[in-house]
Amino acid sequence: MRLIIALLLSLACIAPLTAEDVVFYQKETDKFWSVFGEADTETGQVTCYGRANKRDGSFIQIHRSLVDGELWAIIRNTAWEIDGSGRGTLRWNFYSANKDSFIDGTEFTYEIRNKNTILILQINSKRFTEVLWNTRYFTLVMPGNLQNLSVSFERKGSSMLDALAECVAKNEKTYKNFKPSLEKIPEAVKDKI
Repeated sequence: MRLIIALLLSLACIAPLTAEDVVFYQKETDKFWSVFGEADTETGQVTCYGRANKRDGSFIQIHRSLVDGELWAIIRNTAWEIDGSGRGTLRWNFYSANKDSFIDGTEFTYEIRNKNTILILQINSKRFTEVLWNTRYFTLVMPGNLQNLSVSFERKGSSMLDALAECVAKNEKTYKNFKPSLEKIPEAVKDKI
């Protein structure tokens, strides 16, 4: 009985935390990737993003903001044990469908969010999407002794990018001026200010 009560209380506490996100788009693009559109009413952030999950809980999300147009990525690898905070540099290598055929690679500066998670901001959209369109898989080559992370597409990155473009096209006008929801001041407090 106590277990059931504890489960109900934990669900009641978790539900309000996720109630702020509005999901307005969802599409599976291949067996590895899905594309989502979400608006966070608490922060005012609205993005369309492609997401690939690994069995161990690791993931990568490539976001396109509908508010300011920025392209950015968040990557979590459960095997990483990043020490400290701040920034680092990684190399992102892209490969085509031909066996181990290198297309391109570039270095990115990332921000450390926690020991398992990094954030890459202000990705150059034009060049990045041109390369990703033809990519069969990519590898994030991490510095030092951090494990590299490889992620695949079933055929090519074009399937995910096509759905991402569809999400943006259908929703950009709606969410361009999206603002965080503001909590109303109770009358008892408002009258005292």
